[in-house]
Amino acid sequence: MQAGLGRMSAPGLRWLSAPGLWAPVCVLLARLMVLAHAGSAPSFFRAPDDQIGISGGVASFVCQALGDPRPRITWMKKGKKVSSQRFEVIEFDNGSVLRIQPLRTHRDEAMYECTASNSVGEINTSAKLTVLEEDQVPHGFPTIDMGPQLKVVERTRTATMLCAASGNPDPEIFWFKDFLPVEIDSSNGRIKQLRSGALQIELSEEADQGKYECVAVNNAGTRYSAPANLYVRVRRVPPRFSIPPTDHEVMPGGDVNLTCVAVGAPMPYVKWMSGALDLTREDETPVGRNVLELTNVRDSANYTCVAISSLGMIDTTAQITVKALPKPPSTLIVTETTATSITLTWDSGNPEPVFYYVLQYHPKLSINGFQEVDGVATTRYSIGGLSPYSEYEFQVIAVNNIGRGPPSSAIGARTSEQAPSSPPLHVQARMLSPSTLLVQWEPPEEPNGQIRGYRLYYSSRPNTPLSSWHRHNTDDGEMTSLLGLTPDTTYNLRVLGFTSKGDGPLSEVLQVRTQQGVPVQPFGFEAEAELDTRIMLSWQWPVNDQIVNLELIYWEASDLANKVQITLEPMGSYAVEGLRPDTLYMFSLAARSELGLGVFTQPIEARTSQSTLPLELHLLSLSSTSIQVSWVAPHAASCHGNIASYSLAYQALSGEGAARRVVTGIGINVSSYVLEDLERWTEYVVWLKTHSDKGLGPESPAAHTRTQEDVPGAPPRKLEAYALNSTAFRATWKPPLPVKQHGQIRGYQVVYTRLENGEPHGQPLIVDVSLPEVQEATVTGLLPEKSYSVTVAAYTTKGDGARSKAKVVTTTGAVPGKPTMMISTTIGNTALIQWQPPKEMVGEHTGYQLQYKRAEEGAFTVKDFKKTDDHFTVTGLYKGATYIFRLCAKNRAGPGEEYVKAVSTPEDVPGSYPQNLSVVDLTATSTALSWDPPPLAERNGRIVQYLVVYRDINSQQNTTNTTADTQMTIQGLKPDTTYDIRVRAFTSKGSGPLSPSIQSRTMSSSPPEFTKNFVVKAVTKTSVLLTWEVPETYQSQVPFKILYNQQSVEVQAHLRKKLIRGLQPETEYSFMLMSHGSSAGGLQQQVSIRTAPDMLHVKPAHLQQNPEEEGKLTFSLPQVPNDVSVRWYYVVVVLVTPASLQMWESPEDMDLNELLETDMDPSIFRRRRQIEDVPQPYIAAQLESLPEAFTLGDEKHYHRYYNRALPGQQLCLCFVLAELTDQDSQQKVFVASPFSEPVVLLFQTMPWPSEDPEMLWVMGPVLAVLLIIGTVIAILLLKR
Repeated sequence: MQAGLGRMSAPGLRWLSAPGLWAPVCVLLARLMVLAHAGSAPSFFRAPDDQIGISGGVASFVCQALGDPRPRITWMKKGKKVSSQRFEVIEFDNGSVLRIQPLRTHRDEAMYECTASNSVGEINTSAKLTVLEEDQVPHGFPTIDMGPQLKVVERTRTATMLCAASGNPDPEIFWFKDFLPVEIDSSNGRIKQLRSGALQIELSEEADQGKYECVAVNNAGTRYSAPANLYVRVRRVPPRFSIPPTDHEVMPGGDVNLTCVAVGAPMPYVKWMSGALDLTREDETPVGRNVLELTNVRDSANYTCVAISSLGMIDTTAQITVKALPKPPSTLIVTETTATSITLTWDSGNPEPVFYYVLQYHPKLSINGFQEVDGVATTRYSIGGLSPYSEYEFQVIAVNNIGRGPPSSAIGARTSEQAPSSPPLHVQARMLSPSTLLVQWEPPEEPNGQIRGYRLYYSSRPNTPLSSWHRHNTDDGEMTSLLGLTPDTTYNLRVLGFTSKGDGPLSEVLQVRTQQGVPVQPFGFEAEAELDTRIMLSWQWPVNDQIVNLELIYWEASDLANKVQITLEPMGSYAVEGLRPDTLYMFSLAARSELGLGVFTQPIEARTSQSTLPLELHLLSLSSTSIQVSWVAPHAASCHGNIASYSLAYQALSGEGAARRVVTGIGINVSSYVLEDLERWTEYVVWLKTHSDKGLGPESPAAHTRTQEDVPGAPPRKLEAYALNSTAFRATWKPPLPVKQHGQIRGYQVVYTRLENGEPHGQPLIVDVSLPEVQEATVTGLLPEKSYSVTVAAYTTKGDGARSKAKVVTTTGAVPGKPTMMISTTIGNTALIQWQPPKEMVGEHTGYQLQYKRAEEGAFTVKDFKKTDDHFTVTGLYKGATYIFRLCAKNRAGPGEEYVKAVSTPEDVPGSYPQNLSVVDLTATSTALSWDPPPLAERNGRIVQYLVVYRDINSQQNTTNTTADTQMTIQGLKPDTTYDIRVRAFTSKGSGPLSPSIQSRTMSSSPPEFTKNFVVKAVTKTSVLLTWEVPETYQSQVPFKILYNQQSVEVQAHLRKKLIRGLQPETEYSFMLMSHGSSAGGLQQQVSIRTAPDMLHVKPAHLQQNPEEEGKLTFSLPQVPNDVSVRWYYVVVVLVTPASLQMWESPEDMDLNELLETDMDPSIFRRRRQIEDVPQPYIAAQLESLPEAFTLGDEKHYHRYYNRALPGQQLCLCFVLAELTDQDSQQKVFVASPFSEPVVLLFQTMPWPSEDPEMLWVMGPVLAVLLIIGTVIAILLLKR
């Protein structure tokens, strides 16, 4: 080529041939090429290790190197590149695996060289392979005890490939997948090797599918497991909503949570939208479940839940409707006025239906709040009970199912006049001259209008009719003078006021003597008992009279002959001392001046209180069967009469001696008494009474004490003993009956003795169970196949009780020892249990038994396995829970010793909210709540506290309270206010979600009257009859609800009474009648009762029937204890039919009020017989005392009731009804005996006369025609 022209020698390089430049340019270019191609020589970061394999097994050499460029790895054997069908080289990133399978003795034993080379350099390393025959394997060579098995797992689920190996020393376990080592460190924690050797793959992927081997390696050698395939199944399911959002109605300003759950494979993303607006940020879109929390909702709107996956998109919409309070009613006007009522009308003012109205009113000048009339169903209402001639303000409120709206504009109105309803006050008189009297008074307290004047009546003859008295009229002044009176005469004065509507009532009689200077009667004379021996008197007198002293006369009402007169200094009150207790006294008072004694007042009466009770009643338990009662007697002056004796009453609160017993005739000099033959370790209540010559004194307050402990009076019950294995048995028992425990059981003693040929052998052995609540014991250390006699005894602080009847138990043959068990828990709520056989295996191994449970559960879940099984996976474990696992091996003799292990799963925040939040009680200022814990599956640990969040629905201010219980009473609420309430649960990890809100409305501070006269008509041992009245204006058809003791019963709106059954005797109950069917608010009325005592347990018994007494049956009657006060006894007859047997299971199921009224009013009885086709029960007799026997059907009258003849061929029964007197007079309290046995009357008596009035319309005309015909015939005969 020519000089100066370039020539190409290598791609991208041009050589220049200019003269003088060739040598230096060549050197420079050579250096540049070296720098451009500089790299790093290979270096091993994993070299193959020497291995000892087994003939027919597998050997794998792993070699990995780094370098730049990446080294090429080759394998050499004895200087030659490996090549054989049994040799396989598998390349992977930065490395290579030489796998030899199957191994051959001698042929494969060699040094294997790994060479890594690149353009920079070459390195090599070698490893030795030794192959042994199976019979040459040394002691401690690894053994694969459990290898991986074929497994199929769904994508994203957890897969566990099991492996367990043994050797000496313990071998290390490695894993290969598709002949390549499993890189655990590079999996970001998704793949982990458990301590047991198992390989756990979480969130499995399709790339995890393949053939897996586990390799056990120690210094004795290497052993491979058989390969097992893992298949990862990928499901493809388009998204669908498993829990679509639901529509909600909320209060204005309320909160609501919308939950949307979608599923599919792959799991879809879930987001919320409102129209075209995304409510969920794209980078925060959750998978599967999305909860939209809406707070302070003011407007109705639609919200759309969208679920998106690679297989599609779906959506669904939920509607939120904001409820609204009603508007104020309009056009409130007064249409009618009377003296005590005002009628109002108004317009609804609301397009939507109104539930009812609330009328509010108060006197115009009153500083108190409004009174309310609740539950008004119409737009016209008359408010009664107002004061005459008074101004009132009125307003009306509309109520819907949300609550109360704002009030209407207030209007005022005045009631009409009425005659005064009270007399003039403080009528006084004084003499101006011997014939002139000045009379003064004050206006009536209730004038009911404008007083037009006063009318004064006076007469010297008080017993004559008022029309014959002198009358003196005045204008509206409050003073007048009477002229022309007769001197030295006693006059009676009375005054009344009148309005334009009429006269008011007359004042009390004032007596005045027409003697100048003599004072008039004191007025306002009153008496009040202060002690059992003292009565306080008080009075007033005219200030113008010059009083020198007062004359007081008093006497016992039953002893008119012995009057006591006392002269008093001028004063306004005086205490009369030294009176007799429980005695009625009469008092009269007159004032005296220097000119003479005035007129005495009319006598007034007062009764002293009862005698002072015995003081300092003390009880001392002397022994297990005796109690000493001591007391201090009352002062003799404080007793009504002279004390004659004492009586003691005592009663056990439980047990066989529960009947009340009385000890009488205790002398007056005795101050203590010992009660003996009592029940052991039983609480007693004791009362003391005094007896005087005037009668029985009051009962002292009850005193309580318990008799002392004793040894148990009976052995433990239901002893059972059964063999657990060859060396142990378990005994279980029940404690003695409470009445036989005779103290607090402190523990039990299990006594067992070995039997030889049915006879005890050796000394008895004792196992002490010192916890009384533990009622089982496991006895160990026994001999196999031996019989033992077992008894158990309870003991108190006083000693051992009787031993139970012996049980014989025989141990089984020898059983296996304890197996070894390993438990590995995962975050996926599963536990892998692996085990190995017992080291001490006796007999033929038949299998395993695994028991497990949560610590709080009662019963174990039991799984039985074959002897070849060595693992089990428990799923569905709860977070934050402790689980107990028991594993034992079994042979033909039974299960062996158990390996017991407890495992706790980690806690988490609750995954759900508390359940069943509800209102259980209400007042005007408090709301009682209860709820259940979150579901167990989502509790995620022990609940440490609950947070209750509540607020007034018209406020945005939340208030919180905390509690550790599942109930709470919120105090300090505003009356008649609706509250929004929610609750959330806490574990030690934090709080769970808030529950859905509930609304609760507190009661009004002035209870509304939607019903009247809600009263108790009759009370028995187990039932109560409630009645009420409903105003005509109340037209609601919503059922009433009666709440009592956390129970409720619904009553139809047209009913006016309800019989509540199934109560407990002598128990306090409170009944609340509610309207509008809401326990969170509404209209309520309340009454309280105490059920009757538990007595009259004996049924009437039929005595032998007399054949000559037709229509009669005689029964022996049960008796009532003497200390029970009974007003009346009733004997009730029931005619038995199939219908009546279904209606009344016991007498207390009857409407006793209707039974009593029916027999007093025969028309009711006839009406009931017309309406009902069931013979009604009736009262045959009303008795003051109960005879031992009574004859039904004797056709006699017993007070108000007729004992009618019994019908023949008719089954009948009877019972005794006692009406008690020691209860509240407003409630009738009854105790009924059980029904007698049904008895049939064998004789046919005359049927009862028909009481059907319709027969008169048939028989009347017939009898009239017969009477006319007879009369005509008689007249004709007389004429003839």
